[in-house]
Amino acid sequence: MNQTTTLTRICLFFLLLLGINGYAQTYTIETIPNPKKSASPDYVSNPDQILSADAVEQINSILRTLEDSTTAQVAVVCVNSIGEAVPKDFATALFKKWGLGYQQKNNGLLVLLVKDQHRIEMETGYGLEGVLPDAVCKRIQVEKMVPQAKTGNFDGAVIDGSREIARLISEPEAKAEVYDNSKYVSGKRLEDSGVFVVFLLLVPCLFVFRGISFLAKKRNPVADQIEKAVSQAKGRWAWGLALHMLMPLILGWIVIELRAPLSLQGWQILTIMYVYAGAVALDGRRRRKNAFEKLFSDSTEPERYSREKASGLNNWLNMVVFPMPFIWLKIRDDKALHHLRNHPRQTSDGFVLTKAQENQRDAFLSDYQKVEQELKTVDYDVWQNKDHHIMQLAGYEDLAVTKYEHCNNCHSKAMYFTGDRIVKEATKDQEGSGIKDYTCKACGHHRETAFSIAKIVAATPSNTNSSRTYSSSGSSSWSGSSGSSSSSSSWGGGRSGGGGAGSSW
Repeated sequence: MNQTTTLTRICLFFLLLLGINGYAQTYTIETIPNPKKSASPDYVSNPDQILSADAVEQINSILRTLEDSTTAQVAVVCVNSIGEAVPKDFATALFKKWGLGYQQKNNGLLVLLVKDQHRIEMETGYGLEGVLPDAVCKRIQVEKMVPQAKTGNFDGAVIDGSREIARLISEPEAKAEVYDNSKYVSGKRLEDSGVFVVFLLLVPCLFVFRGISFLAKKRNPVADQIEKAVSQAKGRWAWGLALHMLMPLILGWIVIELRAPLSLQGWQILTIMYVYAGAVALDGRRRRKNAFEKLFSDSTEPERYSREKASGLNNWLNMVVFPMPFIWLKIRDDKALHHLRNHPRQTSDGFVLTKAQENQRDAFLSDYQKVEQELKTVDYDVWQNKDHHIMQLAGYEDLAVTKYEHCNNCHSKAMYFTGDRIVKEATKDQEGSGIKDYTCKACGHHRETAFSIAKIVAATPSNTNSSRTYSSSGSSSWSGSSGSSSSSSSWGGGRSGGGGAGSSW
Protein backbone atom coordinates (compact mmCIF):
# COMPACT_ATOMS: atom_id res chain seq x y z
CA MET A 1 0.00 0.00 0.00
CA ASN A 2 2.80 2.37 0.95
CA GLN A 3 4.77 1.40 -2.17
CA THR A 4 1.73 2.09 -4.36
CA THR A 5 1.19 5.50 -2.77
CA THR A 6 4.85 6.42 -3.18
CA LEU A 7 4.85 5.33 -6.84
CA THR A 8 1.70 7.34 -7.51
CA ARG A 9 3.21 10.43 -5.95
CA ILE A 10 6.37 10.06 -8.03
CA CYS A 11 4.33 9.71 -11.25
CA LEU A 12 2.22 12.75 -10.39
CA PHE A 13 5.40 14.72 -9.61
CA PHE A 14 6.95 13.90 -12.98
CA LEU A 15 3.69 14.62 -14.80
CA LEU A 16 3.57 18.01 -13.07
CA LEU A 17 7.17 18.72 -14.08
CA LEU A 18 6.44 17.76 -17.67
CA GLY A 19 3.37 20.03 -17.69
CA ILE A 20 5.28 22.99 -16.28
CA ASN A 21 8.22 22.33 -18.60
CA GLY A 22 5.95 22.00 -21.64
CA TYR A 23 4.24 25.30 -20.82
CA ALA A 24 7.56 27.10 -20.35
CA GLN A 25 8.94 25.83 -23.67
CA THR A 26 6.22 27.38 -25.86
CA TYR A 27 7.32 30.78 -27.20
CA THR A 28 5.71 33.57 -29.18
CA ILE A 29 7.29 36.43 -31.09
CA GLU A 30 6.89 38.62 -28.02
CA THR A 31 8.36 36.16 -25.50
CA ILE A 32 11.47 35.04 -27.40
CA PRO A 33 14.40 36.56 -25.44
CA ASN A 34 16.28 39.13 -27.52
CA PRO A 35 20.05 38.58 -27.10
CA LYS A 36 20.67 42.30 -27.74
CA LYS A 37 18.47 43.40 -24.86
CA SER A 38 20.19 45.63 -22.29
CA ALA A 39 23.01 46.47 -24.74
CA SER A 40 24.29 42.86 -24.74
CA PRO A 41 26.96 41.99 -27.35
CA ASP A 42 25.53 38.47 -27.83
CA TYR A 43 23.88 36.94 -30.88
CA VAL A 44 22.38 33.68 -29.50
CA SER A 45 18.96 33.28 -27.87
CA ASN A 46 19.03 29.93 -26.02
CA PRO A 47 16.32 30.12 -23.31
CA ASP A 48 15.75 26.34 -23.11
CA GLN A 49 19.48 25.54 -22.84
CA ILE A 50 19.36 23.41 -26.00
CA LEU A 51 22.93 24.54 -26.63
CA SER A 52 25.66 24.19 -24.04
CA ALA A 53 27.32 27.24 -22.52
CA ASP A 54 30.56 26.49 -24.39
CA ALA A 55 28.69 26.24 -27.72
CA VAL A 56 26.91 29.55 -27.11
CA GLU A 57 30.26 31.20 -26.36
CA GLN A 58 31.81 29.81 -29.56
CA ILE A 59 28.85 30.88 -31.71
CA ASN A 60 28.81 34.37 -30.20
CA SER A 61 32.55 34.67 -30.94
CA ILE A 62 32.07 33.54 -34.55
CA LEU A 63 29.18 35.94 -35.20
CA ARG A 64 30.86 38.84 -33.37
CA THR A 65 33.96 38.46 -35.53
CA LEU A 66 31.73 38.24 -38.60
CA GLU A 67 29.96 41.51 -37.82
CA ASP A 68 33.22 43.29 -36.97
CA SER A 69 34.71 42.34 -40.36
CA THR A 70 31.66 42.48 -42.64
CA THR A 71 28.95 44.36 -40.61
CA ALA A 72 26.56 41.44 -41.35
CA GLN A 73 24.36 40.57 -38.36
CA VAL A 74 23.38 36.93 -37.71
CA ALA A 75 21.03 35.92 -34.90
CA VAL A 76 20.65 32.32 -33.69
CA VAL A 77 17.47 31.27 -31.87
CA CYS A 78 17.07 27.77 -30.40
CA VAL A 79 13.83 26.90 -28.58
CA ASN A 80 11.92 23.77 -27.67
CA SER A 81 8.56 24.90 -29.05
CA ILE A 82 6.68 27.71 -30.79
CA GLY A 83 3.37 25.92 -30.42
CA GLU A 84 1.37 25.50 -33.62
CA ALA A 85 3.14 28.39 -35.40
CA VAL A 86 4.74 27.68 -38.78
CA PRO A 87 8.54 28.03 -38.38
CA LYS A 88 8.95 29.97 -41.66
CA ASP A 89 6.26 32.50 -40.72
CA PHE A 90 7.63 32.71 -37.20
CA ALA A 91 11.15 33.39 -38.49
CA THR A 92 9.92 36.11 -40.86
CA ALA A 93 7.95 37.85 -38.11
CA LEU A 94 10.81 37.62 -35.60
CA PHE A 95 13.29 39.00 -38.15
CA LYS A 96 11.00 41.96 -38.76
CA LYS A 97 10.45 42.58 -35.05
CA TRP A 98 14.13 42.62 -34.18
CA GLY A 99 15.28 44.33 -37.38
CA LEU A 100 18.39 42.27 -38.10
CA GLY A 101 21.11 43.85 -40.22
CA TYR A 102 21.82 47.49 -40.98
CA GLN A 103 19.30 49.59 -42.83
CA GLN A 104 21.39 50.64 -45.81
CA LYS A 105 22.26 47.09 -46.95
CA ASN A 106 19.75 45.03 -44.89
CA ASN A 107 22.51 42.51 -44.24
CA GLY A 108 20.83 40.39 -41.54
CA LEU A 109 20.24 36.66 -41.15
CA LEU A 110 18.13 34.70 -38.64
CA VAL A 111 18.80 31.01 -37.89
CA LEU A 112 15.86 29.42 -36.05
CA LEU A 113 15.93 25.91 -34.55
CA VAL A 114 12.62 24.52 -33.24
CA LYS A 115 13.22 21.26 -31.41
CA ASP A 116 9.70 19.80 -31.12
CA GLN A 117 9.01 20.37 -34.84
CA HIS A 118 12.47 19.03 -35.81
CA ARG A 119 12.90 22.11 -37.98
CA ILE A 120 15.67 24.58 -38.93
CA GLU A 121 14.79 27.82 -40.73
CA MET A 122 16.99 30.55 -42.19
CA GLU A 123 15.55 33.99 -42.94
CA THR A 124 17.75 36.34 -44.99
CA GLY A 125 17.69 40.13 -45.33
CA TYR A 126 17.54 41.77 -48.74
CA GLY A 127 21.27 42.47 -48.74
CA LEU A 128 22.26 38.84 -48.10
CA GLU A 129 20.08 37.23 -50.76
CA GLY A 130 22.91 37.47 -53.32
CA VAL A 131 25.48 35.88 -51.01
CA LEU A 132 23.13 33.38 -49.34
CA PRO A 133 20.41 32.53 -51.88
CA ASP A 134 17.79 29.96 -50.94
CA ALA A 135 19.75 27.08 -52.48
CA VAL A 136 22.91 27.90 -50.49
CA CYS A 137 20.91 28.19 -47.24
CA LYS A 138 19.41 24.77 -47.97
CA ARG A 139 22.84 23.29 -48.68
CA ILE A 140 24.25 24.58 -45.38
CA GLN A 141 21.36 22.97 -43.50
CA VAL A 142 21.50 19.63 -45.32
CA GLU A 143 25.29 19.24 -45.22
CA LYS A 144 26.30 20.93 -41.96
CA MET A 145 23.33 20.97 -39.62
CA VAL A 146 20.65 18.32 -40.24
CA PRO A 147 22.90 15.20 -39.89
CA GLN A 148 24.11 16.33 -36.46
CA ALA A 149 20.66 17.46 -35.33
CA LYS A 150 19.34 13.93 -36.06
CA THR A 151 21.80 12.50 -33.56
CA GLY A 152 20.92 15.16 -30.96
CA ASN A 153 24.24 17.00 -31.40
CA PHE A 154 22.70 20.48 -31.56
CA ASP A 155 25.94 22.12 -30.43
CA GLY A 156 27.81 20.77 -33.44
CA ALA A 157 24.92 21.50 -35.82
CA VAL A 158 24.67 25.19 -34.94
CA ILE A 159 28.45 25.75 -34.58
CA ASP A 160 29.21 24.20 -37.99
CA GLY A 161 26.29 26.05 -39.60
CA SER A 162 27.51 29.36 -38.13
CA ARG A 163 31.07 28.74 -39.33
CA GLU A 164 29.92 28.00 -42.87
CA ILE A 165 27.71 31.10 -42.91
CA ALA A 166 30.61 33.24 -41.65
CA ARG A 167 32.99 31.73 -44.23
CA LEU A 168 30.68 32.49 -47.16
CA ILE A 169 29.92 36.05 -46.07
CA SER A 170 33.61 36.74 -45.35
CA GLU A 171 34.68 36.00 -48.92
CA PRO A 172 36.16 39.23 -50.40
CA GLU A 173 33.48 39.65 -53.08
CA ALA A 174 30.68 38.82 -50.63
CA LYS A 175 32.10 41.16 -48.00
CA ALA A 176 32.22 44.05 -50.50
CA GLU A 177 28.60 43.36 -51.41
CA VAL A 178 27.15 43.27 -47.87
CA TYR A 179 29.39 45.78 -46.05
CA ASP A 180 27.27 48.61 -44.58
CA ASN A 181 29.04 51.83 -43.52
CA SER A 182 25.97 53.01 -41.61
CA LYS A 183 27.05 50.69 -38.76
CA TYR A 184 29.72 53.20 -37.85
CA VAL A 185 27.51 56.27 -37.75
CA SER A 186 27.47 57.32 -34.10
CA GLY A 187 24.26 57.36 -32.12
CA LYS A 188 21.26 55.07 -31.74
CA ARG A 189 18.34 54.60 -34.04
CA LEU A 190 15.48 56.91 -33.09
CA GLU A 191 12.46 55.02 -31.80
CA ASP A 192 8.98 55.49 -33.29
CA SER A 193 7.96 57.69 -30.37
CA GLY A 194 11.02 59.85 -31.02
CA VAL A 195 10.11 60.23 -34.69
CA PHE A 196 6.62 61.32 -33.70
CA VAL A 197 8.04 63.88 -31.23
CA VAL A 198 10.26 65.25 -34.01
CA PHE A 199 7.21 65.79 -36.22
CA LEU A 200 5.36 67.23 -33.23
CA LEU A 201 8.15 69.80 -32.89
CA LEU A 202 7.60 70.67 -36.55
CA VAL A 203 4.30 72.31 -35.54
CA PRO A 204 5.76 75.20 -33.49
CA CYS A 205 8.63 75.50 -35.99
CA LEU A 206 6.14 76.20 -38.79
CA PHE A 207 4.42 78.88 -36.72
CA VAL A 208 7.75 80.45 -35.73
CA PHE A 209 8.95 80.49 -39.34
CA ARG A 210 5.66 82.07 -40.42
CA GLY A 211 6.11 84.79 -37.80
CA ILE A 212 9.74 85.48 -38.75
CA SER A 213 8.80 85.55 -42.43
CA PHE A 214 6.08 88.08 -41.67
CA LEU A 215 8.45 90.30 -39.67
CA ALA A 216 11.20 90.06 -42.28
CA LYS A 217 8.90 91.31 -45.03
CA LYS A 218 9.26 94.95 -46.07
CA ARG A 219 6.24 96.98 -45.07
CA ASN A 220 4.31 98.92 -47.70
CA PRO A 221 0.61 99.57 -48.44
CA VAL A 222 0.32 96.74 -51.00
CA ALA A 223 1.89 94.08 -48.78
CA ASP A 224 -0.29 95.20 -45.87
CA GLN A 225 -3.45 94.98 -48.01
CA ILE A 226 -2.52 91.48 -49.14
CA GLU A 227 -1.85 90.24 -45.60
CA LYS A 228 -5.14 91.73 -44.43
CA ALA A 229 -7.05 90.05 -47.26
CA VAL A 230 -5.41 86.68 -46.49
CA SER A 231 -6.22 86.99 -42.77
CA GLN A 232 -9.88 87.73 -43.56
CA ALA A 233 -10.37 84.92 -46.12
CA LYS A 234 -13.08 82.36 -45.38
CA GLY A 235 -11.83 79.11 -43.90
CA ARG A 236 -8.41 80.58 -43.33
CA TRP A 237 -8.15 79.42 -39.71
CA ALA A 238 -9.35 75.89 -40.46
CA TRP A 239 -6.91 75.56 -43.36
CA GLY A 240 -4.07 77.07 -41.32
CA LEU A 241 -4.60 74.67 -38.41
CA ALA A 242 -4.81 71.69 -40.75
CA LEU A 243 -1.65 72.72 -42.59
CA HIS A 244 0.40 73.70 -39.52
CA MET A 245 -0.85 71.16 -36.95
CA LEU A 246 -2.90 68.25 -38.27
CA MET A 247 -0.89 67.43 -41.40
CA PRO A 248 2.54 67.30 -39.67
CA LEU A 249 1.16 64.74 -37.21
CA ILE A 250 -0.40 62.67 -40.00
CA LEU A 251 2.87 62.89 -41.94
CA GLY A 252 4.76 61.72 -38.85
CA TRP A 253 2.46 58.71 -38.52
CA ILE A 254 2.93 57.85 -42.22
CA VAL A 255 6.73 58.07 -41.89
CA ILE A 256 6.67 55.80 -38.84
CA GLU A 257 4.64 53.21 -40.77
CA LEU A 258 6.82 53.37 -43.89
CA ARG A 259 10.33 53.88 -42.53
CA ALA A 260 10.93 50.17 -41.85
CA PRO A 261 9.58 48.87 -45.22
CA LEU A 262 11.36 51.68 -47.11
CA SER A 263 14.50 51.63 -44.90
CA LEU A 264 14.22 55.38 -44.28
CA GLN A 265 17.35 56.88 -42.72
CA GLY A 266 17.46 59.89 -40.39
CA TRP A 267 18.54 62.28 -43.14
CA GLN A 268 15.70 61.07 -45.34
CA ILE A 269 13.15 61.76 -42.60
CA LEU A 270 14.61 65.24 -42.08
CA THR A 271 14.39 65.80 -45.85
CA ILE A 272 10.68 64.90 -45.74
CA MET A 273 10.16 67.45 -42.97
CA TYR A 274 12.13 70.09 -44.91
CA VAL A 275 10.13 69.47 -48.08
CA TYR A 276 6.86 69.71 -46.16
CA ALA A 277 7.91 73.00 -44.54
CA GLY A 278 8.75 74.29 -48.02
CA ALA A 279 5.33 73.18 -49.25
CA VAL A 280 3.70 75.14 -46.41
CA ALA A 281 5.70 78.25 -47.37
CA LEU A 282 4.73 77.72 -51.01
CA ASP A 283 1.07 77.47 -50.02
CA GLY A 284 1.40 80.80 -48.20
CA ARG A 285 2.71 82.36 -51.40
CA ARG A 286 -0.21 80.85 -53.34
CA ARG A 287 -2.75 82.39 -50.97
CA ARG A 288 -1.04 85.79 -51.16
CA LYS A 289 -0.96 85.55 -54.95
CA ASN A 290 -4.70 84.80 -55.05
CA ALA A 291 -5.38 87.76 -52.73
CA PHE A 292 -3.28 90.01 -54.98
CA GLU A 293 -5.29 89.03 -58.06
CA LYS A 294 -8.59 89.71 -56.30
CA LEU A 295 -7.44 93.10 -55.01
CA PHE A 296 -5.69 94.47 -58.10
CA SER A 297 -7.10 92.64 -61.09
CA ASP A 298 -8.49 95.90 -62.53
CA SER A 299 -5.21 97.82 -62.25
CA THR A 300 -3.61 99.56 -65.20
CA GLU A 301 -0.28 98.21 -66.43
CA PRO A 302 1.83 100.79 -64.51
CA GLU A 303 -0.25 100.24 -61.37
CA ARG A 304 0.00 96.47 -61.63
CA TYR A 305 3.76 96.68 -62.17
CA SER A 306 4.24 98.85 -59.08
CA ARG A 307 1.92 96.77 -56.91
CA GLU A 308 3.29 93.40 -57.97
CA LYS A 309 6.85 94.62 -57.37
CA ALA A 310 5.86 95.68 -53.84
CA SER A 311 3.73 92.61 -53.08
CA GLY A 312 6.54 90.64 -51.38
CA LEU A 313 5.40 87.33 -52.84
CA ASN A 314 9.01 86.12 -52.88
CA ASN A 315 10.56 87.41 -49.66
CA TRP A 316 14.27 86.93 -49.01
CA LEU A 317 13.78 84.51 -46.10
CA ASN A 318 11.91 82.00 -48.27
CA MET A 319 14.60 82.25 -50.95
CA VAL A 320 17.37 81.62 -48.40
CA VAL A 321 15.70 78.70 -46.59
CA PHE A 322 13.94 77.19 -49.64
CA PRO A 323 15.97 78.22 -52.70
CA MET A 324 14.00 75.70 -54.69
CA PRO A 325 11.42 76.71 -55.77
CA PHE A 326 11.42 80.34 -54.51
CA ILE A 327 14.49 81.50 -56.48
CA TRP A 328 12.96 80.01 -59.63
CA LEU A 329 9.66 81.77 -58.86
CA LYS A 330 11.54 85.05 -58.31
CA ILE A 331 13.27 84.72 -61.68
CA ARG A 332 9.95 83.91 -63.36
CA ASP A 333 8.18 86.86 -61.71
CA ASP A 334 11.01 89.25 -62.66
CA LYS A 335 10.70 88.15 -66.28
CA ALA A 336 6.95 88.74 -66.15
CA LEU A 337 7.49 92.24 -64.69
CA HIS A 338 10.06 93.06 -67.36
CA HIS A 339 7.65 91.99 -70.07
CA LEU A 340 4.83 94.00 -68.48
CA ARG A 341 6.92 97.14 -68.64
CA ASN A 342 8.76 96.62 -71.93
CA HIS A 343 6.41 94.72 -74.24
CA PRO A 344 5.84 96.29 -77.71
CA ARG A 345 3.17 99.01 -77.76
CA GLN A 346 1.05 100.86 -80.23
CA THR A 347 -1.63 103.52 -80.19
CA SER A 348 -5.33 102.86 -80.68
CA ASP A 349 -4.80 103.99 -84.28
CA GLY A 350 -2.22 101.29 -84.80
CA PHE A 351 0.91 103.44 -84.72
CA VAL A 352 3.90 101.57 -83.32
CA LEU A 353 5.62 103.17 -80.32
CA THR A 354 9.24 102.81 -79.31
CA LYS A 355 10.74 103.35 -75.88
CA ALA A 356 13.03 106.35 -75.49
CA GLN A 357 16.50 105.88 -74.02
CA GLU A 358 17.05 106.97 -70.41
CA ASN A 359 19.28 109.88 -71.43
CA GLN A 360 16.54 111.17 -73.74
CA ARG A 361 13.48 111.03 -71.50
CA ASP A 362 14.24 114.13 -69.36
CA ALA A 363 13.21 116.31 -72.29
CA PHE A 364 9.66 114.97 -71.92
CA LEU A 365 9.38 115.21 -68.10
CA SER A 366 8.08 118.13 -66.05
CA ASP A 367 10.15 119.61 -63.26
CA TYR A 368 8.06 117.78 -60.70
CA GLN A 369 8.56 114.47 -62.49
CA LYS A 370 12.30 115.06 -62.69
CA VAL A 371 12.38 115.47 -58.90
CA GLU A 372 10.49 112.18 -58.49
CA GLN A 373 12.96 110.56 -60.86
CA GLU A 374 15.89 111.86 -58.79
CA LEU A 375 14.31 110.72 -55.52
CA LYS A 376 13.58 107.30 -57.13
CA THR A 377 9.99 107.44 -55.91
CA VAL A 378 8.60 107.22 -59.44
CA ASP A 379 10.41 105.87 -62.50
CA TYR A 380 9.14 107.18 -65.86
CA ASP A 381 9.19 105.58 -69.29
CA VAL A 382 8.64 107.58 -72.47
CA TRP A 383 7.06 105.89 -75.50
CA GLN A 384 6.97 107.78 -78.78
CA ASN A 385 6.41 107.70 -82.50
CA LYS A 386 8.64 110.42 -83.94
CA ASP A 387 7.13 110.27 -87.42
CA HIS A 388 3.64 111.13 -86.14
CA HIS A 389 4.76 113.23 -83.15
CA ILE A 390 3.09 110.92 -80.65
CA MET A 391 4.30 110.63 -77.05
CA GLN A 392 2.99 108.58 -74.13
CA LEU A 393 4.30 108.79 -70.57
CA ALA A 394 4.11 105.90 -68.07
CA GLY A 395 5.04 106.37 -64.41
CA TYR A 396 5.96 103.42 -62.17
CA GLU A 397 5.73 104.29 -58.48
CA ASP A 398 8.06 102.52 -56.08
CA LEU A 399 5.62 101.61 -53.31
CA ALA A 400 8.42 100.20 -51.18
CA VAL A 401 9.72 103.74 -50.65
CA THR A 402 7.78 104.96 -47.62
CA LYS A 403 10.02 107.89 -46.72
CA TYR A 404 8.16 110.06 -49.23
CA GLU A 405 4.43 110.48 -49.76
CA HIS A 406 2.25 112.32 -52.26
CA CYS A 407 2.06 116.08 -51.94
CA ASN A 408 -1.46 117.41 -51.53
CA ASN A 409 -0.49 120.43 -53.66
CA CYS A 410 1.42 119.15 -56.73
CA HIS A 411 0.59 115.44 -56.23
CA SER A 412 4.24 114.46 -56.69
CA LYS A 413 5.60 111.72 -54.47
CA ALA A 414 8.16 114.07 -52.98
CA MET A 415 6.80 115.16 -49.61
CA TYR A 416 8.81 114.07 -46.60
CA PHE A 417 8.77 114.46 -42.82
CA THR A 418 11.06 117.26 -41.59
CA GLY A 419 10.40 117.12 -37.84
CA ASP A 420 7.87 117.74 -35.09
CA ARG A 421 7.25 120.52 -32.61
CA ILE A 422 5.77 120.42 -29.12
CA VAL A 423 2.95 122.92 -28.85
CA LYS A 424 1.71 121.98 -25.40
CA GLU A 425 3.55 119.83 -22.90
CA ALA A 426 1.72 116.83 -21.43
CA THR A 427 1.21 116.69 -17.68
CA LYS A 428 -0.16 114.18 -15.20
CA ASP A 429 -3.58 115.85 -15.49
CA GLN A 430 -3.95 116.50 -19.23
CA GLU A 431 -2.69 115.47 -22.65
CA GLY A 432 -0.25 117.54 -24.63
CA SER A 433 -0.20 118.38 -28.36
CA GLY A 434 2.30 118.83 -31.14
CA ILE A 435 2.78 119.49 -34.87
CA LYS A 436 4.44 117.26 -37.46
CA ASP A 437 6.00 119.21 -40.33
CA TYR A 438 6.21 117.99 -43.93
CA THR A 439 7.83 119.65 -46.94
CA CYS A 440 7.55 118.82 -50.64
CA LYS A 441 10.89 118.72 -52.49
CA ALA A 442 9.12 119.23 -55.80
CA CYS A 443 7.00 122.32 -55.17
CA GLY A 444 8.15 123.45 -51.73
CA HIS A 445 4.67 123.14 -50.24
CA HIS A 446 4.59 122.92 -46.42
CA ARG A 447 2.08 120.83 -44.51
CA GLU A 448 1.39 120.52 -40.81
CA THR A 449 -0.34 117.66 -39.04
CA ALA A 450 -1.44 117.88 -35.41
CA PHE A 451 -0.88 115.03 -32.98
CA SER A 452 -1.62 114.45 -29.28
CA ILE A 453 0.75 113.48 -26.48
CA ALA A 454 -0.45 111.07 -23.79
CA LYS A 455 -0.62 112.09 -20.14
CA ILE A 456 2.43 111.43 -18.01
CA VAL A 457 2.00 108.28 -15.92
CA ALA A 458 4.14 108.00 -12.79
CA ALA A 459 6.15 104.79 -12.66
CA THR A 460 5.57 102.51 -9.67
CA PRO A 461 8.86 101.29 -8.21
CA SER A 462 9.10 97.62 -7.50
CA ASN A 463 11.79 95.26 -6.39
CA THR A 464 11.76 91.88 -7.99
CA ASN A 465 14.21 89.07 -7.61
CA SER A 466 14.58 86.80 -10.55
CA SER A 467 16.34 83.52 -10.65
CA ARG A 468 17.31 81.37 -13.52
CA THR A 469 17.48 77.64 -13.54
CA TYR A 470 19.67 75.88 -16.02
CA SER A 471 19.37 72.26 -16.94
CA SER A 472 21.25 70.03 -19.26
CA SER A 473 19.89 67.21 -21.31
CA GLY A 474 21.38 64.54 -23.46
CA SER A 475 21.02 64.44 -27.21
CA SER A 476 20.17 61.65 -29.59
CA SER A 477 21.31 61.23 -33.15
CA TRP A 478 20.17 59.18 -36.14
CA SER A 479 21.94 56.02 -37.15
CA GLY A 480 21.60 52.31 -37.48
CA SER A 481 23.91 51.35 -34.62
CA SER A 482 26.03 52.82 -31.88
CA GLY A 483 29.60 53.76 -32.68
CA SER A 484 32.47 51.74 -34.02
CA SER A 485 33.08 49.41 -31.08
CA SER A 486 34.34 45.91 -31.65
CA SER A 487 30.85 44.49 -31.20
CA SER A 488 27.37 45.74 -31.81
CA SER A 489 25.05 46.44 -28.86
CA SER A 490 21.84 46.45 -30.89
CA TRP A 491 20.30 45.15 -34.08
CA GLY A 492 20.59 47.63 -36.94
CA GLY A 493 16.93 47.95 -38.03
CA GLY A 494 17.21 45.99 -41.30
CA ARG A 495 14.42 44.13 -43.06
CA SER A 496 13.89 40.76 -44.68
CA GLY A 497 13.02 40.03 -48.28
CA GLY A 498 11.41 36.73 -47.36
CA GLY A 499 14.36 34.69 -48.67
CA GLY A 500 15.96 31.70 -46.97
CA ALA A 501 15.25 28.00 -46.59
CA GLY A 502 14.07 25.40 -44.11
CA SER A 503 14.93 21.77 -43.41
CA SER A 504 13.59 19.02 -41.15
CA TRP A 505 15.47 16.24 -39.36
